[in-house]
Amino acid sequence: MIELTFLGTSAGVPTRHRNVSGLALRPEQSGGWLLFDCGEATQHQIMKSTLSLFRLERIFITHLHGDHVYGLFGLLASRGMLMCETPLEIYGPPGLKEMLESVMRLSQLHLPFEVKTRELNGTERLEFGSYRIEPVPMSHSITCYGYAFIEKDRPGKLDRDKAAELGIPEGPMLGRLKAGEPVLLPNGRIIEPVEVLSLPRPGRRILIGGDNDRPERFSPYSGADLLIHEATYTQKDFDRLPRKFKHTTALQLGCAAKKMKMKALAATHFSARYDTAHRMDEIEKEIRECYKGTLYLASDLMQIEL
Repeated sequence: MIELTFLGTSAGVPTRHRNVSGLALRPEQSGGWLLFDCGEATQHQIMKSTLSLFRLERIFITHLHGDHVYGLFGLLASRGMLMCETPLEIYGPPGLKEMLESVMRLSQLHLPFEVKTRELNGTERLEFGSYRIEPVPMSHSITCYGYAFIEKDRPGKLDRDKAAELGIPEGPMLGRLKAGEPVLLPNGRIIEPVEVLSLPRPGRRILIGGDNDRPERFSPYSGADLLIHEATYTQKDFDRLPRKFKHTTALQLGCAAKKMKMKALAATHFSARYDTAHRMDEIEKEIRECYKGTLYLASDLMQIEL
């Protein structure tokens, strides 16, 4: 299964119950995990979870506003203090490399592992074995990317009864067939995977939004298994703001998710004003005006398994 852990679900500033942005994703059958955004104190949230900095493989930053990136420097320093030597890949918008190098230089941060930083332009297809990541340009006050996590199609399920009928012994041969490889039996017969596997299972698609006032930017991925997206305000509160910020309202998100036929929706990045159950009910009510599918209102350390 794919495991998601929300490390921070507040917008702009932390509250008593919510930290600022951070999301962990553990791909299926992977000992490692990915981090999307790293707001201040993200490493504290990691310590409250089952995640390990030794297993962290890649970080994807959506944009360079502080509530999404200020925790990165402390996390790197702590990973270094733990004497982790595994290289760490960090992806994000233009300016990320300069920000990292400046802080590391001025604070004389010397790490025992290599930091591989790559600035994106929004057109890449980043291939990583069993999955790929595609940056999706968002609509915000500075350059911002959402990310599409796209799992490759998985082999079908093994029919053990059929395998036994064909004389395939328990052990490595079954593993090779499950991996999509043909095997040679002692009697000289070649068994193809299609003989003992069901049809391939489509890879899952998870969409992770950065700050964004146009959720329809994810429309090329309509029908995705899960959309994780900000719902910073209710529409009612947003309409009363003297200054309009480039964020999505709960009503706007629900209607966009319905139009894009998202199988499930996780709302996050809530303004600090929604720090009570009553106020969160207002968020849910607005989303439900349009969207009737599976809905999660994210909270810190909440997990979703797909």
